[in-house]
Amino acid sequence: MKFFLTFLTTLLLASPTFAATWPLDGVDDSLIVRGKATTAAGAAGKSLVLDGGSLIELKNSAKLASSEFTVSLWFNPYDLANGQQMLAGKNRYSRNERQWGLTIEPDGKLKAHLRQSGWSTIACNEPLVAGRWHLATLAADARKASLYLNGKLVGEVKLASPIVATEAPITLGGIWDAGAVRQAFRGAVDEFSFQPRVLSEKEIAASYQPVSATHDVLKVAAGLPLWDATQTLPKAADLPQVKGAEFYVLKKKRPDKDGCNFTLGVGLAWHKDKLYASYGFSTSEQENTATEEAHVRVSEDGGKTWGKPVVMDAGEGNLGVSHGVFLSRGGKLWAFMGAFYDNFYGPTSRTHTRGYVLNENSGKWEPQGVVLDQGFWPMQEPQKMADGNWIMSGVRIAFGLGVVGHSPAVAISQGDDFTKWKMVVIQADKSLGTNLWGESTVIVEKTQIINIARRSAGRVRGYALVSISKDHGRTWTPAAASNLPMATQKPYAGTLSTGQRYLIGTITADTDGRRSPLTIAVSKPGEPLFSRVFLIRTSVFDGTPGVSAQDADFSYPYAVERNGQLYIGYTDKEHIYNELVVIPVSSLETKR
Repeated sequence: MKFFLTFLTTLLLASPTFAATWPLDGVDDSLIVRGKATTAAGAAGKSLVLDGGSLIELKNSAKLASSEFTVSLWFNPYDLANGQQMLAGKNRYSRNERQWGLTIEPDGKLKAHLRQSGWSTIACNEPLVAGRWHLATLAADARKASLYLNGKLVGEVKLASPIVATEAPITLGGIWDAGAVRQAFRGAVDEFSFQPRVLSEKEIAASYQPVSATHDVLKVAAGLPLWDATQTLPKAADLPQVKGAEFYVLKKKRPDKDGCNFTLGVGLAWHKDKLYASYGFSTSEQENTATEEAHVRVSEDGGKTWGKPVVMDAGEGNLGVSHGVFLSRGGKLWAFMGAFYDNFYGPTSRTHTRGYVLNENSGKWEPQGVVLDQGFWPMQEPQKMADGNWIMSGVRIAFGLGVVGHSPAVAISQGDDFTKWKMVVIQADKSLGTNLWGESTVIVEKTQIINIARRSAGRVRGYALVSISKDHGRTWTPAAASNLPMATQKPYAGTLSTGQRYLIGTITADTDGRRSPLTIAVSKPGEPLFSRVFLIRTSVFDGTPGVSAQDADFSYPYAVERNGQLYIGYTDKEHIYNELVVIPVSSLETKR
């Protein structure tokens, strides 16, 4: 198979623009496959199937740009609840190369994105059907863009200017950016076409012929329940406000005198009557760069005020050290921080975990070296298991490892030796595909351990994943979707002194993926299922001395209990800001 070119000249470009069609009935030298693509029956002939962690780059497609164009693609989605999925696009975000894209949105519907000063979009209200073939067509000139589904016009948007051409290639099934697949699509693609003109409605209607053949699609497997189905999960507006909460600023919003342009991932620990907080810090506005540093602040009054930041590790050269977790044990305060090299998303990132011990005489953190590599990033403090070993929950980052999917993972110690850990990757049920971002937390019990994980990248509606181990973390049931809606954010769970399980995140009946409001779900004492959710705070909130704004969000929560109080730290990524809330445990009580 070869792709077909038609030579056309436009007066608006210095070089010729071509019409091109890729039949996509097999892999040949006109395509670059990033990952894996297999063949299956197509809308016409054969098609290429992508697994949710791979994409197809069209060779020599960077030059396919003109002030007016029409692109079309046949696609067959396998999973409509897999976050935002890129069907076709011409973007490389890390290089600030943005032109256009066709996506399946978290609501399972088609959307077009066109670059102006920001993104102009066209939403389609028609539902897609998993396993069936659809034809998406996008036509644009300098004044207007139109979106078609199955030959019918579904929406338009006015444009203020022509879309600026970039050197980004056209990719199908995701965006290839900084050496990684982003916005991955799970399903089949067939017959991609680019025309350097706007086709008429009549021409577009004529290009569609219904396809009756379908693909068999695996249904997402149901995991163990987390929510008590006898109770109604409230919508955000109906959540009861937790009583007695006090809010404090842990790190001021930007602009701050420290020059911080990025922060993430509060970690908390009580050690010798002092409250320690750590977080990732960077002067770069980009997330996950080698400029990141691990910072620590200490409070001697329960979080009301904080001392000056101390740099735990600023990294050297191309090493970035970021957020992590603490452990106070045997009179020592340990820290385990996520770290990486070069570009976190690239093939040489080598994500790993570094250990540190606080020298309480000097106030400096003494490096203990790499304590675990192979992509492990810690998300929750180590907890002792019944077999005498410790378990630290986190995620296995796949970049640079030659594997697909950022899977939930745990690290298991060798007794009380915190310099040596073994990683256990928790495999996801096959029905979930490979678009995973499995940042996870554990609830440790005597006879079993429950792992609760985020499903995918991006801020989309989803359900918490759940997995169980009955052999002290050595083996796990496949991670599968629970019955508890949760925004795609790092969760944090544990057991209160009252015997209640708790889970912190955005947990509501109507969550749309946005990391707001901040909530805490609790169980009845001694019971396994969450049965009530309390509101901690909303984005616009009078009870905080810090940020109250429509776009405030609550990412990467972390919690520790002491003397009847639950201390919760979290990051507002939009405002480069870290906050602490202190909640009386008694206000979370539920009747058994």
